[in-house]
Amino acid sequence: MPFSSSQQSSHYDAIVVGASFAGLSFASVAATLGMRVLVLERDSKVGGIVRTTGVLFSDVLDFLDVPDRYLMNAVRRIHMQPPDHAPLEISSSAYRFYMADVTGMLRWMAEQAQEHGATIRCDTMFLDATQNANGQMNVEVSQLSVPGKLSTLSTNILIGADGTRSRVARCMGLEQNTRYLAGAEWLLEGIPLDRETFYLIMNHELAPGYCLWLAPHGEIAAMGVAGHSRTFNPTTSLRKAQELFREVVDMSQARVIERKAGIIPTGGRLRHVYRHDKLGHALLLGDAAGLCGAATGGGIYPALISGRLAAHAVANEVMNATSGSIQAYLHNISQAGRLGHYLRIEDWLRLALDNMKSDADVSMLYGLFASPEGHKILQSALLETPIIGMDSSFFSLLRSLLSKHPRIYRSAFQAVWQRVIASNKA
Repeated sequence: MPFSSSQQSSHYDAIVVGASFAGLSFASVAATLGMRVLVLERDSKVGGIVRTTGVLFSDVLDFLDVPDRYLMNAVRRIHMQPPDHAPLEISSSAYRFYMADVTGMLRWMAEQAQEHGATIRCDTMFLDATQNANGQMNVEVSQLSVPGKLSTLSTNILIGADGTRSRVARCMGLEQNTRYLAGAEWLLEGIPLDRETFYLIMNHELAPGYCLWLAPHGEIAAMGVAGHSRTFNPTTSLRKAQELFREVVDMSQARVIERKAGIIPTGGRLRHVYRHDKLGHALLLGDAAGLCGAATGGGIYPALISGRLAAHAVANEVMNATSGSIQAYLHNISQAGRLGHYLRIEDWLRLALDNMKSDADVSMLYGLFASPEGHKILQSALLETPIIGMDSSFFSLLRSLLSKHPRIYRSAFQAVWQRVIASNKA
């Protein structure tokens, strides 16, 4: 059935919920391929509220030409302090990752998407979606600046790039993240921090399952913490962190200029992130799909890859009527840029971290990395091996190292088996 002019004005080939790295990456490529794309962003402006530290692997530069002005600090050194253990430090002559200006980078990506033909509508909240009699998706939205103003749009497919607690996933009956870390970060002035060093403190009480960090952030510093939600108080941990980081930097003149918080998905890649049936047509990307490093929280790289590749698949399915294109994307995404190996290694490390029950366990684990073999693996993983180089042999080395901590190794295998059983029952 052809659309009238008024219907055409509110109909899109794809509506993307979330002007995130995944959402904007998808929108830019999809628009370039000729799709009519609308991006809905709840905030009043793109990048208005940032909930990520902005660690950007150099691998991203292989497929996205990020302007230098958004790469604030090039990091080549990591200083780690485990409990009751001498500090561990690794370094590299080559830059492995950057501290990115996330707000600036997102706005630049939004401009790129608009130049390619995508429409971005800020201050707009996604409410619900249902399939109409024509097989299209009716998408209900609210304009937040005008209380009570609702409108209905239509689309061939709904893209959920709306983060860990995806409303699209919930509305469309898709799988949702159930495992995550809670995090908080303070931006600080007045700290004479080394501009190329990332400082980490492992402390089970203050950061259960993760760590505290102090990182360069342009001319200021970012001090943060993450851990299992409901098992610690992020604000209390950050206050105590100021004392702990005095061991490596003068914190006496530190002044908090901004506070932010968020959650990090750690349950691994979700299985049921797509549907095309009588209930509707929808696909999840990025954090919403569980595409995030479960151990380190690195989500920008998977978000950008999933967004770009999904755009090609969706364009083929929607524009060319090539049935099975999106299913093929979901089957093959793990092979792109060794993403599958990277996520699998992260999942294994997450299982090890989740089985840390005390500072003694944390100290024992990082004691393994203090050995010559462990130091080599740590150096390779964090500073030398690009994600595309993370293959099964690297995974075997990591597993061999962790097997020297029998309790953690055994618990990790039990956790893997429990997840396999749970997945098979789903």
